Formats: sequence, C-alpha cells, structure tokens
Amino acid sequence: MRWYNRLRRRASLVLLCAVVLASSVFPVSAQQEPSLTWLGVFPSGESSEAWSVSVDGQTVVGAGRTGNITRAFRWSASTGLVDLGSFGGNLHSAQGVSADGSVVVGYSRDASNNFRPFRWEAGSLSALPLLSGARWGRALGVSADGNVVVGEMGLGGGRRRAFRWSSSGGVQDLGILPGGQDWSAAAAVSADGGVVVGSARLGNTYRAFRWTPAGGMQNIDMLGGSFSHARAVSADGATVVGQWQALGTTRQQVFRWRLGVGMESLGMLPGGTWTDAFGVSADGRVIVGQAQTANGDTVAVRWVEGLGWQNLNLVYGALLDTETVLLSATAISPDGRYIVGVGYNALTDRGEAFLLDTVPEPGSLLALLAGCALLGRRSRRRVESELGAN
Repeated sequence: MRWYNRLRRRASLVLLCAVVLASSVFPVSAQQEPSLTWLGVFPSGESSEAWSVSVDGQTVVGAGRTGNITRAFRWSASTGLVDLGSFGGNLHSAQGVSADGSVVVGYSRDASNNFRPFRWEAGSLSALPLLSGARWGRALGVSADGNVVVGEMGLGGGRRRAFRWSSSGGVQDLGILPGGQDWSAAAAVSADGGVVVGSARLGNTYRAFRWTPAGGMQNIDMLGGSFSHARAVSADGATVVGQWQALGTTRQQVFRWRLGVGMESLGMLPGGTWTDAFGVSADGRVIVGQAQTANGDTVAVRWVEGLGWQNLNLVYGALLDTETVLLSATAISPDGRYIVGVGYNALTDRGEAFLLDTVPEPGSLLALLAGCALLGRRSRRRVESELGAN
C-alpha cells in the first residue's frame, strides 16, 4: 500500500506538470500578446466573480448574481456561463476546479437554508456527506484529479471543523490544532490531495495550519502576529501563502511559508495598508491577490519572486478601458500564466469575472521545466518522509 500511495501521488504531479507544459507551450505559438476576457453574467444577471481556473485556462468557475439569487457557474469560451444547479436555496458558489476542468466543487444552500458542500462532474451535482453532527458544510478546494475535496463544516455552537473528502475514503475530520479551540477550516489542497492548508483557532486568535496524513494539523505561523490565515498551497504542498497581521498594528500583509525555510512576510504595495493572497503558482514563486494602494484604492495584485508586488492594472493597463479596474485576483494557473478574479467592467457598468492571459515569455518555459523537476523531487522526498513516519 505504501508503494501504491507513493506512485499515485507522484503520478498526479507528473500528470499536472505534463498538462501545464502542454498548455503553456502550444497556445503561445498562436497568441503572442496578453489578453483580457470578461466572462459576462447570467441572462438578466447583475454581476459575476471567478474563483478558480483550470490548468489550460479554458475553464473558469465562480458565481453570478441575479436579483437575490447567486448561482454557481462553470465557464468556457464555447458555452459561456453554465449554471451548475442547486439544492433549493438562493446562494450557490463554485470555488475550485480540477486540473482539466472536468470536476467543480463549491457550496449550495438547501431548502432549509443550510450550506451543503458539492462536487459537480459530467453535468451532475452531488452533495458531499457531512461529518457526524455537522449542520452545514462548504467545499473550498479540490485536488488536480478531482478526487480529493477540502473545506469546512459547522458543528453548531460556534464550532467548526476542517474536512477532507476523497472518492476512496469518504469524509474525514482533520481535527484542531494541539491545545486549540474547537474551530478549524481548510482552504486549499495540494495537487495530489496529500497536503491541506487553512486556519484554526488557538488561544484568542487564528493561526495558519498545514495538515498531512503523517503529521496531522501543525501550526506553521512563525511570525507571531495578531493572526494568520493560510489561503492557498503550491502543487507539491511545499509552499503555503496567506495573510497575517503584525502585533500592535493594523497592517495586514501576505506571508509565504516554505518547507525547510519557514514563514516570511512579503509586505504590501508601496504606501498601502493591507494586502491579501488568494492563489499561488505550482513552484511557489508567483502569488496573486488583492491590495490597497497608497491612495486607498483596492486593486488586483501579483507578487513575483525577485520583483515584488505589482498592480495588475498598471502592468496590463493597455488591456483596460477607461475607468475599468481589476479589483481582485482570486486564483492563478499552476504555470502562472492565467489569472482570474473580479473587476469593474466600465463598458457594462458592473462587477464582472475576468480571465487574464499573461502569455509568459518563452524563456519562462525553461524555468517551468526546472520547477516541475524540482516539484517532483520535493514530492518524492515529502512522500517518502511521511510514509517513513508511519
């Protein structure tokens, strides 16, 4: 069984790298310039927001609002926004998508107004089982192959638990931090489904955690601030990003935690007062999120190792119409090429989901090849170490 699990995890990462490389190399030859696509809204709709993107950038998932109803969607250029269905309530959102775009996860209110975590595949919407005693749940992340889902479930009385569901093992309670309160929530999962990240209550605050089958839930907050929340994890599980706040300040900043290195603060835009991270590339070197500028505006941002923070409205200003603003970057493809989020589309005068194709320079493909090789080595060492601990 150990050898099977090891091969399965490594195969998942090899497949992800293969898909990433294929989607990065071939489209570039057909399109050399960056592009911005506004995804629109449902018929008679008012707004939309994107939350995740497939490896090749051809599938985007999120939510669109029409009146008092918010519906989960799956988008492609050929279909536009496709309603994924619901369990009878009025609030539904797609939060994660598998590498190939075939599996979507999220949450949907039922007729009793309780959230239920869902998994959508081949046109069918299925509710995931709840933990024993749970009243509601939300699915927030999915593995590359779509067979592992993570999120949070409510137990009542303010108690909350991070969960991990797999097609082979069902739903699993990931527990709480040692010595912590009865509260935890998972936000994201690695490509192979083996590493889960999120935040949990410890004392009177929240701390970012990283969970593995061998080590359980571990506090990775080494900065000792007022709080920390893990939002995203790299494909190999070796890099975690999120938000933290320094003690005695209101300055909310982005952190990056790396296996063997620990946690570092990445700061914020010059003159800004806060920054948040929502997505990270496969190699952990590119992060996307949202930040406040020196003049108080909220904008979509990208952090690149060696370059620091970038306001996407300035980097890709040539793609924007007058008064159009990219407000938040919520996810990034593993190779760092595709970015999705929400912005204000001045041409339609509404908040709208966007897909930004950054078309990386050909030289970056060499870095991607090196990153994939490194990812595979990291995964092998991590899996062997964790299996050896059992």
